Amino acid sequence: MVRLLNDFTRVCKTEKGKEFCSCDFRINIYECQLSEFYVIVGKILVAICLIDTVIAIGSMIYLTKVKKQPFFLSATRERGWLRPRPLHSYHLIVFFFMFFEAIHLIALIYELYPNIVTAEVGNITKNTLTAAFAIFYTVSIVYSTPNVQFNDNYELSSRKNGPNTRLVDIIGIILFLQPIITWFPLAILTGRFAEMNDIETANFYFKLHYLAFVVWEIIYLMVLAYFYYKLMIVIRSYVKILEERYSSLGTIDNGHLENIKKGSRNIKIPVMAVVNGLLFQAIVYFILSFTPRTTTIYYFGWNIFFIWTEYIAFPLIAFSIESFLLYHTLKNLKKSPNSSRKSSAPSSSSEQTQVNSDDDRNKLNR
Repeated sequence: MVRLLNDFTRVCKTEKGKEFCSCDFRINIYECQLSEFYVIVGKILVAICLIDTVIAIGSMIYLTKVKKQPFFLSATRERGWLRPRPLHSYHLIVFFFMFFEAIHLIALIYELYPNIVTAEVGNITKNTLTAAFAIFYTVSIVYSTPNVQFNDNYELSSRKNGPNTRLVDIIGIILFLQPIITWFPLAILTGRFAEMNDIETANFYFKLHYLAFVVWEIIYLMVLAYFYYKLMIVIRSYVKILEERYSSLGTIDNGHLENIKKGSRNIKIPVMAVVNGLLFQAIVYFILSFTPRTTTIYYFGWNIFFIWTEYIAFPLIAFSIESFLLYHTLKNLKKSPNSSRKSSAPSSSSEQTQVNSDDDRNKLNR
């Protein structure tokens, strides 16, 4: 076991003959005032992260093996190379973040990192891989949006041209690679200069790689918000058509509408969690980028706030969302044990969300 102690991982000051030390909790949690707190919180978070990881894996297995929904949508002319399903993609994001945060916390608690470079890389691995694979979620929304247009009376007026699949793939590949090719090198440089005790240069790269986080998060949020907005317009218009048709014909098909609304909810909840989480995180990282570490990570009060943001908030949010989705999955299984065999209405959680066939168009115009 190696204890990573130098002027970068820990700052000490003497007051009234007593020495007070503060840790950079990202890479060292020992020999400082809050060491016991960091260890206890870390062990609790490891348990939560591992539970989240198991739920995420179990959910993906359930979707692919039980519900027979492959991770990727089937290949068509209107879809590019990257064509994952939304709910599968969300569970994949949760898996990467929770699993690698658990690994990092275990390494911190049991002092498994051999040097500061490794600790810096271990710290951002969860962020980097989660960000890279998070683009699957955005792309999945693009290909879950039906290629149709509705008029002011909520009637199907025409079919739109499908999305530019080449452009979608290019954006997806760029946003996938950008965290990997920028964040890892910046973390390595931060750790390398910290080991050389060149604190000024290490702090410079520290700020730079958190600023890179902010830039990526803003771009990702803009892309996600735009495609989610387009998807919701189509789904709400389709629901409006069905409600008016059932009302005029005097028929009831609550199961049909419920499937659509359920699929919409299964997308909305994870999207809101991702958007709110990343937006808040971007603000925090922006502060870290332009504020000296002596007034953030090392300052009592602020360090509690930052460890809450960096390590506690996301596992709790992910645990809540995964538990909610698991609850509704189990609830639906009890109500409809054969539901996985039924064909669902167009919803954003399966390949049947695509209202783009001639048959669907004819049905909507009746």
